[in-house]
Amino acid sequence: MRKSSLLAIALTLLSVPSAWAHAHPKIMVPAADSAGPAPAKIIVTFSEPVEAKFSSIVLTTEKGEPLSKEKSVGDPSDPKTLTLTPPSLATGDYLVHWTSVAPDGHKMQGEYKFTVK
Repeated sequence: MRKSSLLAIALTLLSVPSAWAHAHPKIMVPAADSAGPAPAKIIVTFSEPVEAKFSSIVLTTEKGEPLSKEKSVGDPSDPKTLTLTPPSLATGDYLVHWTSVAPDGHKMQGEYKFTVK
């Protein structure tokens, strides 16, 4: 094989992982499985930038009942971060449901629990 062919193959293989990137939660506030005071904000920072208008954070009770009609918003200074302002939260367990859509269209979703003491 010619050097130029090998170089083209190597560059193609190196670029493939970024095309398959999925935005998953990297930093969560409050943290997953944490217990503490009611948060003023729920913040999820993903591993990759997300399309804020297609991505979301939704807060529910442990039974899955939605708690807020407000929508999460993207951080204009950090395309990896979404924020949700929750209502006042009483003592109990809550679920944060997240959906991320990366600029390449890959969608992921999941949830995590936290407790207000």
